[in-house]
Amino acid sequence: MNKLARPHREADYLALKGATRRLVEACGGVESAAAVTRTGFQVLSKYGRPQEPVFAPVDVVADLEADAGDPFVTRALAQLAGHVLVPLPRAEAGQGRWYRHISEIAMDAGAVVQRLGEAIADDGEVTKAECRTLALRERVREAIAELAALDHALADLERGER
Repeated sequence: MNKLARPHREADYLALKGATRRLVEACGGVESAAAVTRTGFQVLSKYGRPQEPVFAPVDVVADLEADAGDPFVTRALAQLAGHVLVPLPRAEAGQGRWYRHISEIAMDAGAVVQRLGEAIADDGEVTKAECRTLALRERVREAIAELAALDHALADLERGER
């Protein structure tokens, strides 16, 4: 790849290339992917090759992610920027949605705290193995998703949509 002075490590750019390759594969390969965006299959192939200095434009990424149904590149970019990508919830109807959000947040947060307590109980530390065995990051992601769902519902309420 190009050796210009850039703000990210070479490994970060390679991760974006890898996410692009996985995205194109999820679209059925370069020829199928070319059918849903403005870029031809040869250029799409270049976007995923580590030795090529070109990256997929954002409109091409948007087209491909819509087709794949998964934000491969957007997730990699969010991680590179130090953020987490959380899907917005589908619309819900009825008054019970508030109770569901609150109870899900409480249960997910409680699961995180309980599992952290289990990890800390024996030696006062959380190890890499305990993190994996107790699925701590998975539980945290579930709690974040529920908080995002609540935020989305509150935003709808503020806009008068619910």
